[in-house]
Amino acid sequence: MFKRMAWAVSGLLCLLLVVMLVSRYWPASAMQKQARAALEGPVAWPGDNGWALLETLSHEDLDMAQRQALVDDRAARFAQWVQATAPQRYGEPEPGPVQHGQLPKLALPGQRWMADEVLCRGGNRDCLAQVRRDPQAVAAALQARRGVIERVAALADYGHVRSPYLADVDMPYPAPISRLFDPLAAHALAHAQGDSPLAMTGLCRDIGTARMLLGHSDNVVVAMTGQSMLQANTLLLAQVLAELPPATPLPESCAAVLVPLSVEQMSLCIPVRGDYAMVGAATRQSYEHEVGDTAGGSWLFNVDKTLNRNAAYMGQGCLAPLRQRVAQDLPAQPDLAVSSLWRVECPANAIGCILSAIAGPAYTDYILRAQDAGAQQRLLAALVWLRGQPGDEPLAQRLQRLPPELVSAQRPIRLSVDGRALQVDSYYRKGQPANGPVSLPLPQAWWPAPAPVTAAAADTPAP
Repeated sequence: MFKRMAWAVSGLLCLLLVVMLVSRYWPASAMQKQARAALEGPVAWPGDNGWALLETLSHEDLDMAQRQALVDDRAARFAQWVQATAPQRYGEPEPGPVQHGQLPKLALPGQRWMADEVLCRGGNRDCLAQVRRDPQAVAAALQARRGVIERVAALADYGHVRSPYLADVDMPYPAPISRLFDPLAAHALAHAQGDSPLAMTGLCRDIGTARMLLGHSDNVVVAMTGQSMLQANTLLLAQVLAELPPATPLPESCAAVLVPLSVEQMSLCIPVRGDYAMVGAATRQSYEHEVGDTAGGSWLFNVDKTLNRNAAYMGQGCLAPLRQRVAQDLPAQPDLAVSSLWRVECPANAIGCILSAIAGPAYTDYILRAQDAGAQQRLLAALVWLRGQPGDEPLAQRLQRLPPELVSAQRPIRLSVDGRALQVDSYYRKGQPANGPVSLPLPQAWWPAPAPVTAAAADTPAP
Protein backbone atom coordinates (compact mmCIF):
# COMPACT_ATOMS: atom_id res chain seq x y z
CA MET A 1 0.00 0.00 0.00
CA PHE A 2 2.75 2.39 0.96
CA LYS A 3 4.63 1.50 -2.20
CA ARG A 4 1.57 2.36 -4.31
CA MET A 5 1.22 5.68 -2.45
CA ALA A 6 4.89 6.42 -3.04
CA TRP A 7 4.49 5.66 -6.74
CA ALA A 8 1.41 7.89 -6.89
CA VAL A 9 3.20 10.76 -5.20
CA SER A 10 6.19 10.31 -7.48
CA GLY A 11 3.91 10.31 -10.49
CA LEU A 12 2.22 13.52 -9.37
CA LEU A 13 5.58 15.19 -8.79
CA CYS A 14 6.77 14.13 -12.24
CA LEU A 15 3.55 15.42 -13.76
CA LEU A 16 3.94 18.72 -11.91
CA LEU A 17 7.52 18.99 -13.12
CA VAL A 18 6.46 18.35 -16.72
CA VAL A 19 3.67 20.92 -16.44
CA MET A 20 6.05 23.52 -15.00
CA LEU A 21 8.67 22.85 -17.67
CA VAL A 22 6.12 23.04 -20.48
CA SER A 23 4.71 26.24 -19.00
CA ARG A 24 8.14 27.81 -18.52
CA TYR A 25 9.19 27.23 -22.12
CA TRP A 26 5.79 27.71 -23.74
CA PRO A 27 6.26 30.28 -26.53
CA ALA A 28 4.30 33.49 -26.85
CA SER A 29 1.20 33.26 -29.03
CA ALA A 30 0.95 35.03 -32.37
CA MET A 31 -1.53 37.47 -30.83
CA GLN A 32 0.83 38.27 -27.95
CA LYS A 33 3.71 38.87 -30.36
CA GLN A 34 1.62 41.13 -32.60
CA ALA A 35 0.27 43.13 -29.67
CA ARG A 36 3.73 43.62 -28.12
CA ALA A 37 5.16 44.72 -31.46
CA ALA A 38 2.36 47.25 -31.85
CA LEU A 39 2.72 48.62 -28.31
CA GLU A 40 6.51 48.67 -28.18
CA GLY A 41 7.31 49.72 -31.75
CA PRO A 42 8.13 53.28 -32.89
CA VAL A 43 5.38 55.82 -33.58
CA ALA A 44 5.47 58.56 -36.20
CA TRP A 45 4.05 61.34 -34.02
CA PRO A 46 2.45 64.12 -36.09
CA GLY A 47 3.40 67.75 -35.50
CA ASP A 48 4.89 69.21 -32.34
CA ASN A 49 4.43 67.85 -28.81
CA GLY A 50 1.95 69.91 -26.76
CA TRP A 51 2.62 68.25 -23.39
CA ALA A 52 4.55 71.16 -21.89
CA LEU A 53 1.74 73.58 -22.68
CA LEU A 54 -0.92 71.15 -21.40
CA GLU A 55 0.91 70.60 -18.11
CA THR A 56 1.45 74.33 -17.54
CA LEU A 57 -2.00 75.59 -18.56
CA SER A 58 -2.42 77.16 -15.12
CA HIS A 59 0.98 78.90 -15.14
CA GLU A 60 0.86 82.59 -16.04
CA ASP A 61 3.45 84.96 -17.52
CA LEU A 62 5.69 82.32 -19.13
CA ASP A 63 6.69 81.96 -22.75
CA MET A 64 6.78 78.56 -24.41
CA ALA A 65 10.52 78.13 -23.92
CA GLN A 66 10.13 78.68 -20.19
CA ARG A 67 7.25 76.21 -20.04
CA GLN A 68 9.30 73.59 -21.84
CA ALA A 69 12.26 74.20 -19.51
CA LEU A 70 10.02 73.77 -16.45
CA VAL A 71 8.69 70.44 -17.66
CA ASP A 72 12.10 69.19 -18.80
CA ASP A 73 13.54 69.97 -15.37
CA ARG A 74 10.73 68.16 -13.61
CA ALA A 75 11.07 65.14 -15.92
CA ALA A 76 14.80 64.90 -15.13
CA ARG A 77 14.17 65.16 -11.38
CA PHE A 78 11.39 62.60 -11.63
CA ALA A 79 13.68 60.09 -13.36
CA GLN A 80 16.19 60.47 -10.52
CA TRP A 81 13.39 60.10 -7.95
CA VAL A 82 12.15 56.90 -9.61
CA GLN A 83 15.57 55.29 -9.41
CA ALA A 84 16.19 56.43 -5.83
CA THR A 85 12.84 55.25 -4.47
CA ALA A 86 12.31 52.05 -6.49
CA PRO A 87 13.56 49.71 -3.72
CA GLN A 88 11.21 51.36 -1.22
CA ARG A 89 8.17 51.43 -3.49
CA TYR A 90 8.50 48.02 -5.12
CA GLY A 91 10.38 45.98 -2.53
CA GLU A 92 11.04 45.94 1.18
CA PRO A 93 10.96 49.47 2.68
CA GLU A 94 14.40 50.72 3.61
CA PRO A 95 15.38 53.99 5.25
CA GLY A 96 16.88 56.48 2.85
CA PRO A 97 17.24 60.17 2.08
CA VAL A 98 14.34 60.15 -0.37
CA GLN A 99 11.03 58.87 0.97
CA HIS A 100 8.12 57.54 -1.00
CA GLY A 101 5.60 60.26 -1.81
CA GLN A 102 8.03 63.14 -2.32
CA LEU A 103 7.25 63.57 -6.00
CA PRO A 104 9.11 66.38 -7.78
CA LYS A 105 6.79 69.27 -8.58
CA LEU A 106 6.94 72.05 -11.12
CA ALA A 107 9.24 74.82 -9.93
CA LEU A 108 6.57 77.54 -10.07
CA PRO A 109 3.08 77.27 -8.60
CA GLY A 110 0.20 77.45 -11.02
CA GLN A 111 -2.78 79.73 -10.65
CA ARG A 112 -5.54 78.04 -8.66
CA TRP A 113 -9.21 78.80 -9.20
CA MET A 114 -12.05 77.75 -7.01
CA ALA A 115 -14.80 75.75 -8.70
CA ASP A 116 -17.14 78.25 -10.29
CA GLU A 117 -20.74 77.15 -10.73
CA VAL A 118 -21.41 79.74 -13.43
CA LEU A 119 -19.01 78.03 -15.85
CA CYS A 120 -19.88 74.98 -17.95
CA ARG A 121 -18.18 71.68 -17.34
CA GLY A 122 -17.70 68.66 -19.55
CA GLY A 123 -20.90 66.83 -18.60
CA ASN A 124 -23.15 69.89 -18.69
CA ARG A 125 -25.78 69.53 -21.42
CA ASP A 126 -27.34 72.98 -20.81
CA CYS A 127 -24.32 75.26 -21.21
CA LEU A 128 -26.21 77.94 -23.16
CA ALA A 129 -29.04 78.11 -20.62
CA GLN A 130 -26.54 78.25 -17.76
CA VAL A 131 -24.63 81.14 -19.33
CA ARG A 132 -27.81 83.06 -20.10
CA ARG A 133 -28.93 82.89 -16.47
CA ASP A 134 -26.13 85.23 -15.39
CA PRO A 135 -23.97 86.44 -18.29
CA GLN A 136 -22.29 89.13 -16.17
CA ALA A 137 -21.04 86.56 -13.66
CA VAL A 138 -19.85 84.34 -16.50
CA ALA A 139 -17.98 87.24 -18.11
CA ALA A 140 -16.27 88.05 -14.79
CA ALA A 141 -15.23 84.42 -14.26
CA LEU A 142 -13.91 84.19 -17.80
CA GLN A 143 -11.91 87.39 -17.42
CA ALA A 144 -10.03 85.82 -14.53
CA ARG A 145 -9.28 82.83 -16.76
CA ARG A 146 -8.42 84.79 -19.90
CA GLY A 147 -4.85 83.51 -19.99
CA VAL A 148 -5.73 79.84 -19.63
CA ILE A 149 -8.43 80.15 -22.31
CA GLU A 150 -5.85 81.58 -24.69
CA ARG A 151 -3.49 78.71 -23.88
CA VAL A 152 -6.21 76.12 -24.51
CA ALA A 153 -6.74 77.75 -27.90
CA ALA A 154 -2.98 77.52 -28.56
CA LEU A 155 -3.11 73.72 -28.15
CA ALA A 156 -4.68 73.61 -31.61
CA ASP A 157 -1.22 74.34 -33.05
CA TYR A 158 0.18 71.01 -31.79
CA GLY A 159 -0.03 67.64 -33.47
CA HIS A 160 0.21 65.33 -30.46
CA VAL A 161 0.65 65.17 -26.69
CA ARG A 162 3.37 62.83 -25.38
CA SER A 163 4.59 62.54 -21.80
CA PRO A 164 8.30 63.24 -21.16
CA TYR A 165 8.26 61.29 -17.89
CA LEU A 166 9.90 57.96 -17.25
CA ALA A 167 7.24 55.23 -17.25
CA ASP A 168 6.27 54.50 -13.65
CA VAL A 169 3.08 53.97 -11.63
CA ASP A 170 3.68 57.35 -9.97
CA MET A 171 4.37 59.27 -13.18
CA PRO A 172 2.74 62.72 -13.19
CA TYR A 173 -0.32 63.55 -15.26
CA PRO A 174 -1.22 67.10 -16.32
CA ALA A 175 -2.83 68.45 -13.15
CA PRO A 176 -4.69 71.36 -14.84
CA ILE A 177 -6.30 69.12 -17.47
CA SER A 178 -9.80 70.13 -16.31
CA ARG A 179 -9.00 73.65 -17.55
CA LEU A 180 -9.62 72.30 -21.07
CA PHE A 181 -13.34 72.83 -20.42
CA ASP A 182 -13.05 76.50 -19.38
CA PRO A 183 -13.55 77.83 -22.94
CA LEU A 184 -17.00 76.21 -23.20
CA ALA A 185 -18.61 79.10 -21.33
CA ALA A 186 -16.65 81.61 -23.44
CA HIS A 187 -18.05 80.13 -26.65
CA ALA A 188 -21.59 80.03 -25.23
CA LEU A 189 -21.31 83.64 -24.05
CA ALA A 190 -20.10 84.80 -27.47
CA HIS A 191 -23.16 83.24 -29.09
CA ALA A 192 -25.53 84.58 -26.42
CA GLN A 193 -24.15 88.06 -27.03
CA GLY A 194 -24.71 87.83 -30.78
CA ASP A 195 -21.25 86.84 -32.05
CA SER A 196 -22.14 83.38 -33.29
CA PRO A 197 -19.30 83.22 -35.88
CA LEU A 198 -16.77 83.73 -33.08
CA ALA A 199 -18.47 81.02 -31.01
CA MET A 200 -18.48 78.53 -33.89
CA THR A 201 -14.85 79.26 -34.77
CA GLY A 202 -13.77 78.64 -31.19
CA LEU A 203 -15.85 75.48 -30.88
CA CYS A 204 -14.48 74.00 -34.10
CA ARG A 205 -10.93 74.82 -33.01
CA ASP A 206 -11.44 73.07 -29.66
CA ILE A 207 -13.10 70.10 -31.38
CA GLY A 208 -9.93 69.76 -33.42
CA THR A 209 -7.82 69.87 -30.25
CA ALA A 210 -10.02 67.24 -28.62
CA ARG A 211 -9.70 64.94 -31.63
CA MET A 212 -5.92 65.31 -31.39
CA LEU A 213 -5.93 64.42 -27.69
CA LEU A 214 -8.12 61.38 -28.32
CA GLY A 215 -6.11 59.96 -31.19
CA HIS A 216 -2.57 61.28 -30.70
CA SER A 217 -1.74 61.18 -27.00
CA ASP A 218 0.28 58.52 -25.25
CA ASN A 219 -1.91 57.76 -22.23
CA VAL A 220 -5.54 56.91 -21.69
CA VAL A 221 -6.17 59.68 -19.11
CA VAL A 222 -5.42 62.39 -21.67
CA ALA A 223 -7.25 60.51 -24.43
CA MET A 224 -10.44 60.12 -22.37
CA THR A 225 -10.29 63.78 -21.37
CA GLY A 226 -10.05 64.55 -25.08
CA GLN A 227 -13.10 62.34 -25.67
CA SER A 228 -15.10 64.26 -23.04
CA MET A 229 -13.89 67.58 -24.45
CA LEU A 230 -14.87 66.44 -27.95
CA GLN A 231 -18.39 65.51 -26.95
CA ALA A 232 -18.94 68.67 -24.88
CA ASN A 233 -17.82 71.03 -27.66
CA THR A 234 -19.70 69.10 -30.35
CA LEU A 235 -22.94 69.25 -28.36
CA LEU A 236 -22.55 72.99 -27.77
CA LEU A 237 -21.82 73.60 -31.46
CA ALA A 238 -24.99 71.72 -32.39
CA GLN A 239 -26.97 73.75 -29.85
CA VAL A 240 -25.61 76.97 -31.34
CA LEU A 241 -26.51 75.80 -34.84
CA ALA A 242 -30.00 74.88 -33.65
CA GLU A 243 -30.65 78.53 -32.77
CA LEU A 244 -29.41 79.90 -36.10
CA PRO A 245 -31.22 79.90 -39.45
CA PRO A 246 -30.38 76.68 -41.32
CA ALA A 247 -28.78 78.70 -44.13
CA THR A 248 -26.20 80.26 -41.77
CA PRO A 249 -22.76 79.17 -43.04
CA LEU A 250 -20.18 77.61 -40.75
CA PRO A 251 -16.69 79.14 -40.61
CA GLU A 252 -14.32 77.59 -43.15
CA SER A 253 -12.15 76.27 -40.30
CA CYS A 254 -14.97 73.91 -39.30
CA ALA A 255 -14.60 71.81 -42.46
CA ALA A 256 -11.62 69.92 -41.02
CA VAL A 257 -13.56 68.70 -37.98
CA LEU A 258 -16.60 67.43 -39.91
CA VAL A 259 -14.69 64.34 -41.05
CA PRO A 260 -15.75 61.15 -39.20
CA LEU A 261 -13.31 59.83 -36.61
CA SER A 262 -10.88 57.23 -37.90
CA VAL A 263 -10.51 53.67 -36.62
CA GLU A 264 -7.12 54.74 -35.23
CA GLN A 265 -8.75 57.45 -33.12
CA MET A 266 -11.49 55.18 -31.77
CA SER A 267 -9.43 52.02 -31.14
CA LEU A 268 -7.06 53.79 -28.69
CA CYS A 269 -4.04 51.87 -29.94
CA ILE A 270 -1.76 54.89 -29.52
CA PRO A 271 -2.94 56.15 -26.07
CA VAL A 272 -2.78 52.71 -24.48
CA ARG A 273 0.96 52.52 -25.18
CA GLY A 274 1.69 54.75 -22.21
CA ASP A 275 -0.39 52.61 -19.86
CA TYR A 276 1.27 49.47 -21.17
CA ALA A 277 4.71 51.01 -20.59
CA MET A 278 3.72 52.06 -17.06
CA VAL A 279 2.45 48.59 -16.14
CA GLY A 280 5.54 47.06 -17.74
CA ALA A 281 7.85 49.25 -15.65
CA ALA A 282 6.02 48.22 -12.48
CA THR A 283 6.34 44.57 -13.51
CA ARG A 284 10.09 44.83 -13.99
CA GLN A 285 10.63 46.81 -10.81
CA SER A 286 8.53 44.39 -8.75
CA TYR A 287 10.54 41.45 -10.03
CA GLU A 288 13.89 43.17 -9.51
CA HIS A 289 13.24 44.46 -6.00
CA GLU A 290 10.90 41.86 -4.54
CA VAL A 291 10.76 38.52 -6.33
CA GLY A 292 14.02 38.19 -8.23
CA ASP A 293 16.19 37.46 -5.19
CA THR A 294 13.70 34.99 -3.70
CA ALA A 295 14.53 31.31 -4.02
CA GLY A 296 12.44 29.88 -6.83
CA GLY A 297 11.06 33.32 -7.65
CA SER A 298 11.69 32.91 -11.36
CA TRP A 299 9.34 29.89 -11.35
CA LEU A 300 6.52 32.02 -9.96
CA PHE A 301 6.99 35.34 -11.73
CA ASN A 302 8.20 35.68 -15.31
CA VAL A 303 8.51 39.25 -16.54
CA ASP A 304 8.48 38.42 -20.25
CA LYS A 305 5.39 36.22 -20.02
CA THR A 306 3.61 38.86 -17.94
CA LEU A 307 4.38 41.52 -20.55
CA ASN A 308 3.01 39.20 -23.23
CA ARG A 309 -0.24 38.85 -21.31
CA ASN A 310 -0.50 42.57 -20.66
CA ALA A 311 0.08 43.32 -24.34
CA ALA A 312 -2.54 40.80 -25.47
CA TYR A 313 -5.15 42.33 -23.18
CA MET A 314 -4.30 46.03 -23.50
CA GLY A 315 -3.26 46.07 -27.16
CA GLN A 316 -6.28 44.51 -28.84
CA GLY A 317 -7.21 47.90 -30.25
CA CYS A 318 -4.06 47.62 -32.35
CA LEU A 319 -5.02 44.24 -33.84
CA ALA A 320 -7.21 43.38 -36.82
CA PRO A 321 -10.17 41.59 -35.14
CA LEU A 322 -11.15 44.48 -32.85
CA ARG A 323 -10.24 47.17 -35.39
CA GLN A 324 -12.53 45.49 -37.93
CA ARG A 325 -15.40 45.69 -35.44
CA VAL A 326 -14.71 49.37 -34.89
CA ALA A 327 -14.52 49.96 -38.66
CA GLN A 328 -17.92 48.26 -39.05
CA ASP A 329 -19.33 50.26 -36.11
CA LEU A 330 -19.88 47.08 -34.09
CA PRO A 331 -19.39 47.41 -30.32
CA ALA A 332 -15.87 46.55 -29.21
CA GLN A 333 -15.63 43.04 -27.77
CA PRO A 334 -12.05 42.16 -26.77
CA ASP A 335 -11.01 38.55 -26.38
CA LEU A 336 -11.12 38.10 -22.59
CA ALA A 337 -9.64 34.61 -22.82
CA VAL A 338 -6.18 36.16 -23.17
CA SER A 339 -6.26 37.07 -19.45
CA SER A 340 -7.52 33.69 -18.24
CA LEU A 341 -5.63 32.03 -15.38
CA TRP A 342 -6.00 28.65 -17.12
CA ARG A 343 -3.56 29.37 -19.93
CA VAL A 344 -0.50 27.17 -20.43
CA GLU A 345 1.96 29.93 -19.48
CA CYS A 346 0.42 30.47 -16.04
CA PRO A 347 1.79 27.56 -13.91
CA ALA A 348 5.34 28.94 -14.31
CA ASN A 349 4.13 32.55 -13.94
CA ALA A 350 1.50 32.34 -11.22
CA ILE A 351 2.19 35.80 -9.76
CA GLY A 352 2.29 37.49 -13.15
CA CYS A 353 -0.91 35.81 -14.32
CA ILE A 354 -2.79 36.77 -11.17
CA LEU A 355 -1.59 40.37 -11.38
CA SER A 356 -2.59 40.57 -15.05
CA ALA A 357 -6.01 39.08 -14.35
CA ILE A 358 -6.95 41.35 -11.43
CA ALA A 359 -5.22 44.58 -12.39
CA GLY A 360 -6.25 44.98 -16.03
CA PRO A 361 -8.16 48.27 -16.56
CA ALA A 362 -11.52 48.30 -18.32
CA TYR A 363 -10.14 49.20 -21.74
CA THR A 364 -13.31 47.90 -23.36
CA ASP A 365 -15.29 50.75 -21.78
CA TYR A 366 -12.75 53.28 -23.02
CA ILE A 367 -13.10 52.06 -26.61
CA LEU A 368 -16.91 52.05 -26.36
CA ARG A 369 -16.78 55.65 -25.17
CA ALA A 370 -14.56 56.55 -28.12
CA GLN A 371 -16.98 54.77 -30.46
CA ASP A 372 -19.85 56.87 -29.08
CA ALA A 373 -17.77 60.01 -29.63
CA GLY A 374 -17.29 58.82 -33.22
CA ALA A 375 -21.05 58.32 -33.57
CA GLN A 376 -21.61 61.87 -32.31
CA GLN A 377 -19.18 63.17 -34.94
CA ARG A 378 -21.22 61.38 -37.60
CA LEU A 379 -24.32 63.10 -36.26
CA LEU A 380 -22.63 66.49 -36.48
CA ALA A 381 -21.48 65.87 -40.05
CA ALA A 382 -24.97 64.66 -40.96
CA LEU A 383 -26.51 67.75 -39.37
CA VAL A 384 -24.27 70.05 -41.40
CA TRP A 385 -24.96 68.05 -44.58
CA LEU A 386 -28.72 68.34 -44.01
CA ARG A 387 -28.37 72.12 -43.60
CA GLY A 388 -26.89 72.28 -47.09
CA GLN A 389 -29.72 70.37 -48.76
CA PRO A 390 -32.31 72.71 -50.34
CA GLY A 391 -35.98 71.96 -50.75
CA ASP A 392 -38.89 70.95 -48.59
CA GLU A 393 -38.31 67.20 -48.64
CA PRO A 394 -39.13 65.64 -45.24
CA LEU A 395 -36.14 65.08 -42.97
CA ALA A 396 -36.77 61.37 -42.77
CA GLN A 397 -36.40 61.12 -46.55
CA ARG A 398 -33.30 63.30 -46.60
CA LEU A 399 -31.72 61.01 -44.02
CA GLN A 400 -32.04 58.17 -46.52
CA ARG A 401 -29.67 60.05 -48.86
CA LEU A 402 -26.81 60.65 -46.45
CA PRO A 403 -23.31 60.30 -47.91
CA PRO A 404 -21.90 56.74 -47.50
CA GLU A 405 -19.24 57.83 -44.99
CA LEU A 406 -22.00 58.97 -42.61
CA VAL A 407 -24.05 55.76 -42.85
CA SER A 408 -23.73 52.88 -40.37
CA ALA A 409 -25.67 49.67 -40.85
CA GLN A 410 -25.32 48.98 -37.13
CA ARG A 411 -26.39 52.41 -35.85
CA PRO A 412 -28.42 54.24 -38.49
CA ILE A 413 -29.07 57.91 -37.83
CA ARG A 414 -32.71 58.54 -36.99
CA LEU A 415 -35.02 61.30 -35.82
CA SER A 416 -35.91 61.47 -32.16
CA VAL A 417 -39.49 60.73 -31.14
CA ASP A 418 -40.31 64.44 -30.87
CA GLY A 419 -38.63 65.20 -34.21
CA ARG A 420 -36.26 67.75 -32.68
CA ALA A 421 -32.96 65.85 -32.73
CA LEU A 422 -30.82 63.34 -34.58
CA GLN A 423 -29.96 60.19 -32.67
CA VAL A 424 -28.01 56.95 -32.75
CA ASP A 425 -27.82 54.21 -30.15
CA SER A 426 -25.14 54.43 -27.46
CA TYR A 427 -22.68 51.57 -26.92
CA TYR A 428 -21.17 52.72 -23.64
CA ARG A 429 -23.18 51.59 -20.63
CA LYS A 430 -22.54 53.42 -17.38
CA GLY A 431 -24.52 51.88 -14.56
CA GLN A 432 -28.15 50.87 -14.76
CA PRO A 433 -30.31 51.79 -16.50
CA ALA A 434 -28.18 52.15 -19.62
CA ASN A 435 -27.26 55.51 -21.07
CA GLY A 436 -29.69 57.15 -23.45
CA PRO A 437 -28.96 57.56 -27.16
CA VAL A 438 -26.25 59.82 -28.56
CA SER A 439 -28.20 62.89 -29.67
CA LEU A 440 -27.73 66.33 -31.26
CA PRO A 441 -30.48 68.95 -31.68
CA LEU A 442 -31.83 69.93 -35.09
CA PRO A 443 -32.33 73.57 -36.13
CA GLN A 444 -35.40 74.93 -34.41
CA ALA A 445 -36.79 75.99 -37.80
CA TRP A 446 -37.14 72.28 -38.62
CA TRP A 447 -38.96 71.29 -35.46
CA PRO A 448 -42.46 69.96 -36.08
CA ALA A 449 -45.30 72.27 -35.17
CA PRO A 450 -46.82 71.49 -31.77
CA ALA A 451 -50.04 69.55 -31.87
CA PRO A 452 -53.09 71.81 -31.47
CA VAL A 453 -54.73 71.71 -28.07
CA THR A 454 -58.35 70.62 -28.32
CA ALA A 455 -61.07 72.20 -26.24
CA ALA A 456 -61.54 68.97 -24.32
CA ALA A 457 -57.86 68.76 -23.52
CA ALA A 458 -57.79 72.41 -22.47
CA ASP A 459 -60.63 71.82 -20.04
CA THR A 460 -59.01 68.74 -18.51
CA PRO A 461 -57.61 69.62 -15.06
CA ALA A 462 -53.92 68.98 -14.50
CA PRO A 463 -53.20 65.91 -12.37
